[in-house]
Amino acid sequence: MKQLLVFGDKIFKISIPDDAKVTYGPWSPPTKKGHWDEGSKAGTLRIYQGTKDNIIACFAGVTGFRDLTMDYAEQIIKEEGATIWKDDEKGYVREDKIKRDKEWMNDPLLLEKPKKTRK
Repeated sequence: MKQLLVFGDKIFKISIPDDAKVTYGPWSPPTKKGHWDEGSKAGTLRIYQGTKDNIIACFAGVTGFRDLTMDYAEQIIKEEGATIWKDDEKGYVREDKIKRDKEWMNDPLLLEKPKKTRK
């Protein structure tokens, strides 16, 4: 068995047979004018056992996927600091004190952008 990490509407892992065939593409072919509708822009991940006649899974809304046995790392930049605004007789002055560090991160779930929360 091999395991895939799938990104899109949801992020999930799925174990599939080693001999499974995996395809990725739009949900449906383009219109006669050669355009996809808005819903077709996200991809569809299909998994077949043996031949294309035997589909065993289909996931819509997929933007990417990878086999977890592949090594993967992404360089990220961490910023720490503050911006200070000072006001004097000459006007406002902005002072930035920021420290930037680069590092390689290999956990794709930690690389996802955090969702904005309302306060």
